[in-house]
Amino acid sequence: MANEIDIYQPRYLAEVVRQAPPVHTFFRDTFFTNVQTFSTERVDIELVKGDRRMAAFVHPLVGGEILKAEGYETKSFAPPLINPYDVSTADRYLERLPGEDIYSGMKPAQRAAKQLVEDYMRLNDAATRREEWMAAQAIITGGIKVKGKGVSKIIDFGLTNKISLSGNAQWGKSGAKVLNNLEGWTDIVLHNGFSNVDMAILGKHAIRLLIGDEQVQKVMDNRRYNFGELSPRDLPNGVKYYGHLTNPNLDLYGYGEQYLDDWTDPEKPVTKPLVPENKVILISSHANYMLGYGLCTYIDDKTQRWVTAETSRLLRSYVKHSPDRRILELQARPLPIPDRVDSWLVADVCDLAG
Repeated sequence: MANEIDIYQPRYLAEVVRQAPPVHTFFRDTFFTNVQTFSTERVDIELVKGDRRMAAFVHPLVGGEILKAEGYETKSFAPPLINPYDVSTADRYLERLPGEDIYSGMKPAQRAAKQLVEDYMRLNDAATRREEWMAAQAIITGGIKVKGKGVSKIIDFGLTNKISLSGNAQWGKSGAKVLNNLEGWTDIVLHNGFSNVDMAILGKHAIRLLIGDEQVQKVMDNRRYNFGELSPRDLPNGVKYYGHLTNPNLDLYGYGEQYLDDWTDPEKPVTKPLVPENKVILISSHANYMLGYGLCTYIDDKTQRWVTAETSRLLRSYVKHSPDRRILELQARPLPIPDRVDSWLVADVCDLAG
């Protein structure tokens, strides 16, 4: 039976319900704030890691002693291509759009222009979600696994500050020392990466174990000294603030964003948390890592020549025939680069099984 509307019956359309998950960009917008576009397809970065060498004592008659220059390493990265597209057909715009008044008088060309914006937004949301996943992977794993049609590689940033607790030392077990762990790990980052971390981003199970730890509860209950405070509240961008520790000096956060893993097993896509439940990430809130965008290229239909664009997003529309259809395409080559190696730390504090 056709979906008919009685035009003589008074009607009120409250709203058009669009069920789409929000796009959260906590990792990208918090830590990768140094955004740069490049006029090449590859991004070259010089990673300089200093040391704690001091100036030498010398006798006035002997003269100075050379201070060797800091070593550096040049790494070349090829930002992977993101290229979602959509197909539009002419008859799509001959009917009333969702939410459009029955007597709106909107012409097909006007509907097409409005729908074009909606389609581009959908493509842009998908690209933004991929950027957030890449930013999270760069921090959590120290690299990005690029796997898709015709591509399979790993971009490795050389993170060495990786901890994995085992046996009774795992959180939630008899030998767990949660506060000692956190204090020691902040020292590791300071020594290896020359960075003072002030944030702890915890997976869902890790934060439960921290809050339920006897040592944590005991020091929090000490009225003679301010060891910290647990006061959970929701923040924008999918983030939850849990509280503050004074020793070590850390703000505690959770991040509820998820992603669809449709490449590990294409037959059975699985929704996973962006921050695994057993992870703890110690990082500085002023990281200012790089988010680089490589050059985008395409062939112009009119001139039949290659066109290059130094941009974070390339949006284009073109027509194909037999059958007639309009292609809406987004192209981007993003690459989050944590260019200060070992200025953060990642720890597995328990088993995923809990």
